[in-house]
Amino acid sequence: MLTSIVTGVLLFVTGYGGMVNPQDGAVWAVGAMLFPLVLGWSLFLLVVNVVWFRRAAIVTVISLAFSMSAILTFCPMHFFRPTVAEIERSDVAKFKLMTYNMLNLDDFSKGYCDLEGGNPTIEYILRESPDIVVCQEGMPVRAGKKNVTEDQCARLEAAYPYMHVNSRGMGIFSRFPVEVDLIRHEDQWLYDVNRYVVDLPGEKITIFNLHLQSLGLTAGDKELYHQLTSGNAEDVGVIRTSLISKLTSALRKRAIQAQVVRSAVDSTAGSVMVCGDFNDIPGCYAQRLILGDDLHDAYCEAGFGPAITYHADRFFFRIDHILYRGNMKPLRSWVGSNPSSDHFPLIAWFELTGNAGQGKEDNDKLATHK
Repeated sequence: MLTSIVTGVLLFVTGYGGMVNPQDGAVWAVGAMLFPLVLGWSLFLLVVNVVWFRRAAIVTVISLAFSMSAILTFCPMHFFRPTVAEIERSDVAKFKLMTYNMLNLDDFSKGYCDLEGGNPTIEYILRESPDIVVCQEGMPVRAGKKNVTEDQCARLEAAYPYMHVNSRGMGIFSRFPVEVDLIRHEDQWLYDVNRYVVDLPGEKITIFNLHLQSLGLTAGDKELYHQLTSGNAEDVGVIRTSLISKLTSALRKRAIQAQVVRSAVDSTAGSVMVCGDFNDIPGCYAQRLILGDDLHDAYCEAGFGPAITYHADRFFFRIDHILYRGNMKPLRSWVGSNPSSDHFPLIAWFELTGNAGQGKEDNDKLATHK
């Protein structure tokens, strides 16, 4: 019974730790990263309790019920969302968006950038064929650089006549006209926020492209983390202190950066999307702050199951997000499978809802860009 009570408390605390500003208590935000582990243990404990300790099972069920919002944020369960084939066949006005940290077009799966066969990241984008690609670490997209072939560049330019990638690798590839507005802020070297106004048929959408504060781990830090997660660390105390110090520092900085983004969203009228590499988990303080009362998480509303977008260094989390508000709704959201970056892309199909009765006409206009 005591184990069930303690586990229930931990589930609630880790599930909602992101509600606390890291400036006031970073330990809560760090604890939130343990939520998947606590949830897994809770589900295992539920099975054990149902079989052997029925009264304790009641405690576990209650704790899961109180943490259900956090559970569905981490692991949405949209069983009846439409398939990709159904979406593509439908007559509604719609568009497909991908957000992707491209690792500067290196090939993470090989550990180096191969000089033959074309760039796998660019080839994946061309094959997946989203209407809009929002990228981080996406430079340089030029023939002869990072093994982007002339053929790939030609096909990319043909598919996306409106392309902009700045010197920091923040960019957008779009089938539709785009106005670019780079947001200036005090910490230009710590994080990036770019703003694009995309002119879709019948709807203008302002897209904020984010690359928030990273942990800034060195190769030595990553090796220490590997030792810690392998159980081979010689001085666990020193390792934990070093890693947690950097983790809490990044959490506090992202809280400040999120306020800058939220202010930019507040000053923007109409339909808005905020997407990119948040470097933080679902339900974290930074994401909650940016969400506010008006934005929604596309994966939470149209995804299924837990998702991982960062797959390097044993930090297996969904840290890339697509948030939205306005005349659109997500039909389906999922994580791509291309391994050439240390991030997987996050992809979503959206229906444009602002032109009821004109879906077929607007979708024909969208289709002309395919």
